[in-house]
Amino acid sequence: MRVRDEIQSAIYELEKERGISREYIVTAIKEAFEAAYQQQYQKDNFLVKADTGTGLVRLYSRKTVVAKVTDSDTEITLKDARKAEPEAKTGNDVLIQVKIEQLPLSVIVKARKFIDDKIKERENDLVYERFHSQVGTLVNGEVLRQNKEGLLINLARCEGIMPKDQQIPGERLRFQGVAKALILSVDKSAQGPRVVLTRSHPDFIQRLVELEVPEVGSGLVEVKRIVREPGQRAKVAVFSRDPKIDPVGAVIGPMGGRIRAVSREIAFEHIDVIRYDPNPAKYAINAFSPAKVLDAERRPEDGTFVVHATAEAFPVALGKGGVNVRLVERLLDAKVELVQIEEGQPQAAPTREAGETHEESTNL
Repeated sequence: MRVRDEIQSAIYELEKERGISREYIVTAIKEAFEAAYQQQYQKDNFLVKADTGTGLVRLYSRKTVVAKVTDSDTEITLKDARKAEPEAKTGNDVLIQVKIEQLPLSVIVKARKFIDDKIKERENDLVYERFHSQVGTLVNGEVLRQNKEGLLINLARCEGIMPKDQQIPGERLRFQGVAKALILSVDKSAQGPRVVLTRSHPDFIQRLVELEVPEVGSGLVEVKRIVREPGQRAKVAVFSRDPKIDPVGAVIGPMGGRIRAVSREIAFEHIDVIRYDPNPAKYAINAFSPAKVLDAERRPEDGTFVVHATAEAFPVALGKGGVNVRLVERLLDAKVELVQIEEGQPQAAPTREAGETHEESTNL
């Protein structure tokens, strides 16, 4: 195949298969041959004409018509000049078409390298633009391999990285299997776009809930906040301004099917779905689900919530290793002091913020 035919074929492939515009490719080819020729001969009499519509590229050498040629690269006789331009006269500059095959191999090699670099640069830009616009959304990718940074995930034309701290502890994703993840960030680097993925971020649960729960996707139910300790437990606080809609029931779904589907996707992490309440004390009581605490008071001097629980409920309220209390503190943005009440022990009188009832919440 001739070099010219190879160029035409490459333009077609790059435009169709890689999504790079013909205008960009043709311009890159034009600049490549001009730069390669200039670098080879240190002369500026080389010209490339490119038709961005057809993709046709023609090469020309600009030569001056002289009576006697002393430099064949830049000069031409009147007789030869008129073969290209019949009206040429001595002293005129004429353009003489050059076949790509006539160029030295070194010029062609340099031009190819320049074109490859420009195409790679454009591909990286397209990948960056595509994924940067998708930050915060879910993607599916094939699990490729593990390296020192984390898991490499094939996202089609790009490899995403899921660092170890963005993975769910204890979860083992199957190699060559399809994994779902959230695009956490996209940055430019010398090696190309760096697409960082996560399965441990709270927003990953947020997007899964939006997929599984139509009321959340449509805005009828609002997810106020999600906190989690990946691999252990998560709490999803939900709210609806429509009194006819039970936000907790909507998220849990019939027979618990909706929240179970979310839990299954995150390696069966326990999920507590709780009812958000504008009353901080009531919200604190709800937040302790699945434990049924007695009450909650907020100390005015430091904003700490003092929560009372029976001896029976205390271990559940605390959670394994204190995980339940830690999540409640993050949900409330406040310190929590969990106090165990023995049978027959009087409780402190509730303040005006104290919750009077416990909203039923459900967990998995």
